[in-house]
Amino acid sequence: MEDLVQFAQKVISSISQILPFPISLSDKDGVIIGSTIPERIGTVHPPSKEVLKKNTYVVFDENKIKNMENVLPGIAVPLTFDNKTIGVLGIIGPPNEVKPYAQLIKKSVELMWQETIYKQSENLRMQTYETFVQYILFEETPDPVKIKEFCHTFQIQDYKKRFCILIDIGNTGLIEERMRRENIKRQLLEHTCKAFECDTDALCAFLYTEKIVLLKPLSNEQDFLHELKQFEIQAKKLINMFETLNISDIRISAGNWRSRLGEVNHSYREAEKILSFGKISKIKSGIYSYYNWESLLSMLPHYLHDQFQDDVSIRLKPLMENTSFPELARTFIEYCHSNMNISKAAKKLFIHRNTLIYRLQKIEALTSLDTKSFGDSVILYLAIRTVKSKQKSS
Repeated sequence: MEDLVQFAQKVISSISQILPFPISLSDKDGVIIGSTIPERIGTVHPPSKEVLKKNTYVVFDENKIKNMENVLPGIAVPLTFDNKTIGVLGIIGPPNEVKPYAQLIKKSVELMWQETIYKQSENLRMQTYETFVQYILFEETPDPVKIKEFCHTFQIQDYKKRFCILIDIGNTGLIEERMRRENIKRQLLEHTCKAFECDTDALCAFLYTEKIVLLKPLSNEQDFLHELKQFEIQAKKLINMFETLNISDIRISAGNWRSRLGEVNHSYREAEKILSFGKISKIKSGIYSYYNWESLLSMLPHYLHDQFQDDVSIRLKPLMENTSFPELARTFIEYCHSNMNISKAAKKLFIHRNTLIYRLQKIEALTSLDTKSFGDSVILYLAIRTVKSKQKSS
């Protein structure tokens, strides 16, 4: 049993530090798989078969071993797990001296083995869980039968409405190293569920090293609007929790709701899309959703039809090819953000009111648009935002 061999090396290393006697571990076939005497590893230990057959400890004194090969004085005891004998522990030394340690070391080894198996089982369960989440998010048309089987395994309800929350935790190399060294993976998932107040029907897992996904269930459509109202508060709470673990480059997004688990991949793609737009737009909060007007405003240019964008770009070519375009664009965007209030915009830009008016007049001369007109300003605003977004992503 490969797991037992790996386990034996850990046991020998751990127990030998506290026990004043050499020890060995044999498998169910009597082969020594771990020993404080390295040259014995891989050799057959005949007395182990006797111990396994009797299923009780056996004393090997000098008289008993004098005609036996590869046997040292001491005590051998069977190791059991889940009511099955899995191997033999040998403690080497004068029997009357090692006997008091026999049961204690036996119990310690069995507990260590039980803990190892439990961890392996938990890791396998987590890997299966992650595979399930990745399947329903990345498969274009997930198989309802497979979903039902997974849901039965993990006791999750398929029919509930859900929406996707996506958490990007940044530096991949740094996170991978910390997961190996500190085992913080489970902690991050627990913090995510706690911050977003999840019940047992929520699915929370790593998609990649740097991304966590939460598929949160909803009672009804109205419940979704309530969730979005709470989303920013809960997301800020999660960011604060992650910062206590020295993870600070965090971005969080949410997609729209879907009627059942097999359709939630659409919500994931929406969350992924808005998160990408948020990164490009450099929205300071790092929190993006369709409920947030700042997020929607940054996304709007990307939803314009390509042909429309091309037509507008041709019409505004004189402005965009002007050497002063970066300055004029920044001025006009701030003018729009200031609700087309010249005094307010000039103050934010740290320029004189007349300088702002001059720049707006220059824009009008290059585009034939009226910057005092709301309709004309909307067209120019979207065109400039589209150009700047493309520049950032290129």
